[in-house]
Amino acid sequence: MSSNDRPSAEPASETVDSFAAMFEADSKARPKRGVSRSFRVGEPVEGTVVRVGKDAVFVDLDGKQEGYIDAVSLAETDSLASISIGDTLRAVVIEVDGRHGGIRLGKSAPKGRGAETLIASMESGLPVEGMVSGTNKGGLEVQVEGIRAFCPARQADNRFVTDLNAFVGQKLKFIVMSVKDGGRDVTLSRRAVLEREGEEARAKLEGKLAAGAVLRGKVVSTREFGAFVDLGGVEALLPVSELSHDRALRTDDVVKVGDEIDVQILRIEPDEKKPGHQKITLSLKALAGDPWEAIAPTLVEGAILDGKVLRLAPFGAFVQLRSGIDGLLHVSEIALDDKGQPKLPEVGSTISVKIVKIDLAAKRVGLAPAEGGSGGSAATGKPRPRAALEQGTIVSGKVSRVESFGVFVQLEGAGARGLLPAQELLRGKLGMDLHKLWPLGTDVKAKIVSVDASGKIRLSIEAMKNDEERASFDDYRAKEQERSSGNLGALGQKLKKLGLTKAPEKAAPASAPDKKPGNAGNPAGVKKR
Repeated sequence: MSSNDRPSAEPASETVDSFAAMFEADSKARPKRGVSRSFRVGEPVEGTVVRVGKDAVFVDLDGKQEGYIDAVSLAETDSLASISIGDTLRAVVIEVDGRHGGIRLGKSAPKGRGAETLIASMESGLPVEGMVSGTNKGGLEVQVEGIRAFCPARQADNRFVTDLNAFVGQKLKFIVMSVKDGGRDVTLSRRAVLEREGEEARAKLEGKLAAGAVLRGKVVSTREFGAFVDLGGVEALLPVSELSHDRALRTDDVVKVGDEIDVQILRIEPDEKKPGHQKITLSLKALAGDPWEAIAPTLVEGAILDGKVLRLAPFGAFVQLRSGIDGLLHVSEIALDDKGQPKLPEVGSTISVKIVKIDLAAKRVGLAPAEGGSGGSAATGKPRPRAALEQGTIVSGKVSRVESFGVFVQLEGAGARGLLPAQELLRGKLGMDLHKLWPLGTDVKAKIVSVDASGKIRLSIEAMKNDEERASFDDYRAKEQERSSGNLGALGQKLKKLGLTKAPEKAAPASAPDKKPGNAGNPAGVKKR
């Protein structure tokens, strides 16, 4: 509302008289419409907007009478610009002017009537205004209409509040939930007011709330996981991952409470915790240019540059190369310590790295220490040995990466990794997720079944188990044969002692043929009778 349209700062009584006069003039200009019913102060009413004036809105109450609500009252919840003829307006009767017949309306219950006002507010569902005077174990202490009331902690806001003392000294609106003992026991709810306002604001924004829409909002709170943004009565979450392409930044590094920012709606989905409500997720970085399009083309394989270590994982360290662009320093490229473990750099430290591979399509950069190959300046320690990785070797390692086609295993002390195919791992487990079956860091023992010309290693757990089973069977068979042979030898010895066996006769040595004349025709030397 422009400065020319604002109500003049005249005394309240004169303002009421001027509105009453306007109402009376407007009533005389219309034809009489029969007998009108009477309205009482505090009564909730609902009517249709028939005229929007410069300083007030006129509402048809029952087809026979009209009420008016001034712009000052509307400014608390709506504005004249947002109200059109034909709209339905919900209000409460503030005053009935018997002299002029004017019915003055308001958006909250009338003041100055104590328990009567609170009861009328409870019946009408319209809010009352109260001052938070203090807190107790269960919630807020509120002074409203000269009466001490209570607002439970869960009803103080529409989200969790860590410190209720933040409300002390504030004038807030509440819905009266119950009035007992003539006003000595009054329970209020601020949450109901906020939820109602949210529903009304959501209805107004309904046409604008859609995935991809860009809206302007105000940051109302910040957390480690992100920021809450008010889109005009509707709160939405801006996750920390959607604040910036730079993953090193925290929420408070990007936005502050009270900031007005343009955001894009990423998605709208049902809120499982609040049936009938929706969760709105926003993005700030979606409106910023993709750093990969501008910066990544300037990165080349073999380039050496300094980067900041952002975070560590079982399979390596993520290093920030440029704002929004990270690279992975894999454990296979990092030197080992005295215990044979990869000596990872510290988070936050600056290290020199060499770009060994760039995948623009996948937005990935592979890194290695900048000096000395394996182990260079990124990590100091023993050079990483490369074991003789031949087909048939049994190796151990840990899961370093999981893909849809299989699981990569970082081999211990080898500076290499092998692949366990998904076909083997999911056999008999149709529908299972490899990420759940084989989480990162899982210990693995397997057999190398192949090593191709490029050095790619294929592993198999089944082949290792088959070898172990075969070895166990062969060992068992050998022991059985040995045992059987030993048992037969013992039986022969017993039979010999009992005289049930006879030692084999020794064969006579073969004699030379008898060379006597009479034996010429008898080579065997058999004597003839």
